[in-house]
Amino acid sequence: MEKLIHTYKDVICCIKSTDKYEAIKQVITDCPIFTDLSDHDEFLEEVIKREKIETTGIGRGVAIAHGKLKTIPRVKVGLGLSTKGIDFNSADGNLVYLLFVIGSSPFRQIEYLRALAAIMRFVKMTDIREELIKHTDLDFSEEQNGSCLTFLDMMATQQFVEFMNAKIV
Repeated sequence: MEKLIHTYKDVICCIKSTDKYEAIKQVITDCPIFTDLSDHDEFLEEVIKREKIETTGIGRGVAIAHGKLKTIPRVKVGLGLSTKGIDFNSADGNLVYLLFVIGSSPFRQIEYLRALAAIMRFVKMTDIREELIKHTDLDFSEEQNGSCLTFLDMMATQQFVEFMNAKIV
């Protein structure tokens, strides 16, 4: 039986590496959301293989790396926070400070697209990106930004569909 996620610390970690492939590996290794994958190494290979095809650095300090395996039962998203920045060869030339890694099954394309849309909705907002980057100590206990808290709830619950239309304050 799959472990339910109850806290953002299960899905958010800090990245020390400035190499994009090592950073991806860190997110997959350090975010507990991925520990129960039966094909952990194969998933890492798929994400890196996809990254080598074309960068997933979308700009504004964000990258959304992803990989698909038939053995992943539902969409899983981990987030790595970097203070140094990672060169992903993003179109805008900026370093990446927020590295999302999405794992899904090729049979769960609609779930994957909904998760991606929900993430994009939040990270396009400068204040949320800045708030997340400020918290590389992973202590969000004093966080006051309502939109950032909504984002953290979405990540902790991994319920992306519910947050696609959430009110952002």
